[in-house]
Amino acid sequence: MSGISRFKRAAKLLPVLAAMFAIACESGTSSFSVQPVAAQVTEKPPYPPRHQELGLTAEALLGANPPPITDNTRTHVYADLMLHARRFGTPEAPWDEKALIADDGWPVGDFGAFLMTRQAGLAGIPGTYKVSFNGRAKVSAVASKAVIHPAHYDSAANLSTVEVDLPDDANQLVLSFTQTGEGIRNLKVIRPGYDAKNPPLFTRAFLDHVARFQTLRFMDWLRTNNNPVKHWVNRTSPQLSHYASPNGVPWEHIVELANQTGKNIWINIPAAADDDYVLQLARLLHGSLNPQSKIYVEYSNEVWNGQFKQHGTNFDMAEAEVRENPASPLAYDGKKDRATLGYRRIAKRGKEISDIFRSVYGDAAMMTTVRPIYAIQVVNTYTTEIGLKFLDAVYGSPSQYFYAMAGAPYFNLGPQQNVENLTTEQVLQAMENSIERLPEINRFEKNLALARWHGLPFMAYEGGSDTFGPGSIEAKKNANLAPRMESICNRYLNTWYENGGQLFMWFNAGAGNWDTQYGAWELTTDLAIIDTPKIRCVDKSLAEPKPALKGRNTAPGTFSALAFAGNYPPYSEASRKTLRHLHTGSSLDYLVLATQSGSYELVFNAASDKLGNRLDIAVDGKGIHSGVELQANGWEKSVDNLSLPLVLEKGFHTLRITMRSVSTGFDLSTVTIRSTAKP
Repeated sequence: MSGISRFKRAAKLLPVLAAMFAIACESGTSSFSVQPVAAQVTEKPPYPPRHQELGLTAEALLGANPPPITDNTRTHVYADLMLHARRFGTPEAPWDEKALIADDGWPVGDFGAFLMTRQAGLAGIPGTYKVSFNGRAKVSAVASKAVIHPAHYDSAANLSTVEVDLPDDANQLVLSFTQTGEGIRNLKVIRPGYDAKNPPLFTRAFLDHVARFQTLRFMDWLRTNNNPVKHWVNRTSPQLSHYASPNGVPWEHIVELANQTGKNIWINIPAAADDDYVLQLARLLHGSLNPQSKIYVEYSNEVWNGQFKQHGTNFDMAEAEVRENPASPLAYDGKKDRATLGYRRIAKRGKEISDIFRSVYGDAAMMTTVRPIYAIQVVNTYTTEIGLKFLDAVYGSPSQYFYAMAGAPYFNLGPQQNVENLTTEQVLQAMENSIERLPEINRFEKNLALARWHGLPFMAYEGGSDTFGPGSIEAKKNANLAPRMESICNRYLNTWYENGGQLFMWFNAGAGNWDTQYGAWELTTDLAIIDTPKIRCVDKSLAEPKPALKGRNTAPGTFSALAFAGNYPPYSEASRKTLRHLHTGSSLDYLVLATQSGSYELVFNAASDKLGNRLDIAVDGKGIHSGVELQANGWEKSVDNLSLPLVLEKGFHTLRITMRSVSTGFDLSTVTIRSTAKP
């Protein structure tokens, strides 16, 4: 999500939690209700083992989100300032964006150009800017410390050129163009240090900064949040858009960056985009993107998040679909409440986008070159399951349509997020405390268990240091610049990888203004400042092998039956009741870390006074034992039951226990997984 428009996380959760509560009330469940067992276990298609594929190189596990393209950004992406500028305004007030625009995207008559602002003290700002355009005009500075040199006009080429100097203390550049006659065309304002006759699209500083990352996510470049575009004809065209469009950068710019640098791209489809839009985009990428670049494809951004218009757009479209077609798959089981339909549609639209890309790229490219992403809210696994169960029930295994599941596990200041008058050390300590509880707060176990059950890796579409909020702004900035931040950042990333997280997309790459309440998301405050704690952290993570996996429940090993996914000690009475009162059709998931590949045997230690308690056992979505009956030796004697064979690859697995039948119940104490390999 964009740091500029981010509200406090607690506020963002309210509409989602309200919907979650409404669904739970309707179905009669509680926060500790057990999962209903699926009608059948779906076999996984023969795709590569995606949960391990990305672990081959450290570089493949860390990417980044470039910040938005705006006139006030500190991340200077384009060599031509026009591509950072606002919509054309009047000559008297270029910031008003009220110029009349012709069909070709250029102003009709006189106009103003608001090119950049809030740039004081940044590297690359002072110097001579080369202005050129077809036609003639008087060029003047507006509210800028700019020196305008006399224009030169080449009548044969109908080309005007003007040099504009900015001093060391310049903060912005705003120009007016008057006496334009029939208007001017092809306006360019090239930054200092570039060949005005043959400028590159991207600045050297930007390319150098992102060179460290293999994968870039373009959510902000594409203005995904609140994006209104429905049809391909309304997309941002490089031929018709001559400023920073509110609909995002041209897709061709993303392609050019990837082709120039070899980057993988992570793209976001507008929430209301129709099938033809997706088809035309897939064709554009297939025909112009270098075949070595991987394409991560995500439906919009945080569609679960009521802060953004795409949330309402998706939910409205879900209701409209069922209203117009009562037989819609969204209502396959008769449920038609807005929340259920909306969360199902997130999964359904992602599946449809995947299918469209498959129609262009072919089966062989899916889950290899093209990698559709099922994006979720990490703290709300209930709504994640709504989509996954819907896909399983209606279309089959989600792994046929999605490459991975992804969330946004930020660290922050916890309860001190908006507290005033904190010291720098207090901010740093609050961040340390946040990382200490990161797996629990962000429900790593529950999310990874869901992902592994459905054959998906668990990734982070965003993550990083969240200092958003009005409190202690100076201390937050100083904390992000303090040497201790490097070790905090390294601990944060290692915590993610240790707990089974895969590709992590830092939010944000680039440089930002950390003197506001909108957060210190970026890696630096100036692209010329290349030795910051967060840059050192990122570079270290990219260069070093990832840490060994860590898990509460290991194979071989014995663990408490209360250690089911997402349930942490000290165990609550509610969780104990969940375990004691399992009923027919209910299930529990355990996230198990196999420390080595091989053959194992599974043993349940339980007490029961009557036969008839039978379990079904499955691992990673595949049933391995059915109708296993627990022994009956009385409530006072907990005993080991039958040893059940299973085979595990090294890594995390989801062990699911489902009640096939229940007599008088049982008291499950421990779960043991023993290696059967010979010494």
